Amino acid sequence: MIEIKIAISSDNHLDVNKVNISDALEFQAHWLNTNHLDYYLYAGDLFNDFSKTKAYFEQLQQLTTNTRIAYILGNHDMLNNLSFSEAEHSHFLSYIHNQFIDLPNSDWRIIGNNGWYDYSFSTYHDQLKKVQTWKNVYWLDSSIDQPISDQERMATVIAQVKYQLDLAKDNNKSVLFLTHFAPRQELLAAKPKEVNTPRRERFYQMVNAMMGSDRLGNLLEDSNIVRYVFYGHLHGIHPPLTRHGVTYLNQSVGVSNKRINEWQKDNLYDKWLTTTRVINLP
Repeated sequence: MIEIKIAISSDNHLDVNKVNISDALEFQAHWLNTNHLDYYLYAGDLFNDFSKTKAYFEQLQQLTTNTRIAYILGNHDMLNNLSFSEAEHSHFLSYIHNQFIDLPNSDWRIIGNNGWYDYSFSTYHDQLKKVQTWKNVYWLDSSIDQPISDQERMATVIAQVKYQLDLAKDNNKSVLFLTHFAPRQELLAAKPKEVNTPRRERFYQMVNAMMGSDRLGNLLEDSNIVRYVFYGHLHGIHPPLTRHGVTYLNQSVGVSNKRINEWQKDNLYDKWLTTTRVINLP
């Protein structure tokens, strides 16, 4: 039986990391080609501008004719040049939000969904107006085009994923699920020791509100057909977690600048090689 070789990455933040785009394209395409990857999946946050994210993957696909590129979006990709309707309903080349890919000659199906958050990871989960006010002032997502509330957007995600899982179950598929936001609160890193004042605690809880939702994890685990979940959004080191037959894996590259260094490596390329996950499916 021929195995299908899949690489997964996310959160490269090429603009924030001030990476030369031509160099990045050449490096990633060369690695994908020389390692004979069948698929390269990307779980969001490439640029702070969808038009650049879209153009990058179009160029990468041209450079990797034997590797199929498929991506979803993170919150950073949605900041500029993307409407809510386009994010939800467009069929851009390689964009697989609320879509699936059946792997040839196998029972495996890749399902993609951008995901979202509903504040449930925060102690302020029942104070929606307070979190929304804080988000509008301090959080970059406030500039994303979104005509509905975060809770309504998360409910839309749940409905979309439920439909896709029911369809996959009817088709006797095993599922690899690709999403951006964390589908389990326990995937978050432990609270830093620096969070030791009421003000820092409040900031910490507000940020956690925008990290994801356990509702998605519950749905994925209850399906009994999801085997792997690849998620981004959370930078740093997040070990694999297996619950009820579902293994959650993070492959975020993260950010390195004068203020913060999440790489533990000298450059983005070494960090990308370290964090990129490779899985072989029968």
